[in-house]
Amino acid sequence: MATSSQSCCVCYLRHITNPSIVWCTECDEGLCTECKEHHRFSKASRGHRVIRIAEYQKLPAEILKITQYCTKHDKKYQFYCQKHECPCCSKCIVENHNECRDTVELDDIIHDAKTSNALCEIEETLVEVAENLQKIRQHQQDNLTTFKESRQEIENEIKTTRIKINNHLDKLQEDLMKQLYAVEEKENLKICQLLSSLETREKEITDCQRNIVIIKKHATDLQMFLSMKQIKEDVYSKNKFVQSLEEDKNFKQSSLSYKINTSMKNMMSHIISFGEVRIETKSCDIALIRKKAKQAQMMVPTVQSRSIENIKLAIQKTFNTQGNFIFGCCMLSDGRMAFTYYWDCKIIIFNTKGIKDFKVKMPCNVYDIVYISEDNALAVSSGGSEKQCITIIDLKRKQIKKTISLDSYLYGIVALKDNRLIYSGYDKGIRMINLYDESISDIVRDNMTCNCYTATFRDNIYHTNNSTNTVTCYNLQGGIQWTFQNVSVLKDPSGIDIDNDGNVYVVGTVSHNVVVITPDGKRHREVLTASDGLYCPTSLHYSEQKNQLLIANSNNKLAHFV
Repeated sequence: MATSSQSCCVCYLRHITNPSIVWCTECDEGLCTECKEHHRFSKASRGHRVIRIAEYQKLPAEILKITQYCTKHDKKYQFYCQKHECPCCSKCIVENHNECRDTVELDDIIHDAKTSNALCEIEETLVEVAENLQKIRQHQQDNLTTFKESRQEIENEIKTTRIKINNHLDKLQEDLMKQLYAVEEKENLKICQLLSSLETREKEITDCQRNIVIIKKHATDLQMFLSMKQIKEDVYSKNKFVQSLEEDKNFKQSSLSYKINTSMKNMMSHIISFGEVRIETKSCDIALIRKKAKQAQMMVPTVQSRSIENIKLAIQKTFNTQGNFIFGCCMLSDGRMAFTYYWDCKIIIFNTKGIKDFKVKMPCNVYDIVYISEDNALAVSSGGSEKQCITIIDLKRKQIKKTISLDSYLYGIVALKDNRLIYSGYDKGIRMINLYDESISDIVRDNMTCNCYTATFRDNIYHTNNSTNTVTCYNLQGGIQWTFQNVSVLKDPSGIDIDNDGNVYVVGTVSHNVVVITPDGKRHREVLTASDGLYCPTSLHYSEQKNQLLIANSNNKLAHFV
């Protein structure tokens, strides 16, 4: 801004001080009564939108910092670089964004910012978080009442029991009473601290909701759009706080209880304790609202981003896979889906509607499966079967084409170009096989555990290890690029695949979820959970052509198409 919003900007340039009564959102300036009239009738500015200066000053301070003009070149923003997520003036484009291909007209981006799905989702999430905080606060207040009632019941029981015994137990009674009150005070302190935190969060939510109403009413489209990302992050952190309370021990249902020492009734002098006061916890029975977790639209569809924070999956189809112990799945080029049934020694092909097309009986156990587009065939690994082999299935003839015997167990398998496969070979490490001459070369010579999966993207190989709960990225020479491990999010990592942007998707069999990891392995996010129908998922496959993900559960006869 040229001057403070309290003074007329035009008069300021004339070295005159007059108070502003309105603010022009187009000129980004305050205007006094006289300048307002000139501004209203001037051809260049008669169509500009002005608001009362008092209303303008109600906008949050961080919103007021957003202007229409480039702070570096003092030119009006005209473009938006989607790659760098920033507005640009004409000089910015020349100096810093000349090679950026994702530059669009700013007006095309901001014209519907106040009515966008992104803002609606933020407002809905705020309502959701506020309702959840209110539920939790009420729950904890009820818990305080229960604590008081429980304490009174225990106190009465202690006093009643104490009457039946002789006077030398007075000291023991006193010690127990001190313990009782101390436990109650300590637990009350925890609950009060949590309530204080909840009240603070509720106030923040209320402030955020009020700011959004003011921003929608008085801020420019640009201000609305550029502040949306920060608002979204604030809302996400508050929502994350609510969800994290479920896992926090302070959020457990607590109650006071007392167990009488039955030996007391015998009045034996060697008894050294009157009883025990303890806290019993159980999971809370309140149901938090999770509307946001079920939504599948992009936050800001007009500004595409490859960040994992923008990745959202929606279950498009769920169907019965007609069996258990499914350890491998893949999608064919025509949309059909193939699954392995380990103990049944068979594979089944389903059409795009989830109806069984045909099955092939196998000579051994079958673990992972991959589609070979060059030959229109499937390659199947034998897992921990006594017969250690890769079986090639001709899809046109719907029968086994050939079997390649190997010298180790093999689990996860992935196809490369030129009829080469990479597989996890147990104690032989990660290996590559040429299907033409059946020659084998070692990539990673380290011993691997059983049930490991592998995937490739460009010059990298990705490998899961359920024994160490890790996902490791190697180059084609076997050098480690990075290793991901976070047992609080991903337990028993199994099936793995990579999307067109290099993001790594992994299923957690024990954690019942799908986690996406950034190409550099530094960041991650949980994108599907048990609430989405995942139960012991073992395998997944990403279709590059369809940009779709196929996920197979192991034991509940369901597959998900997202």
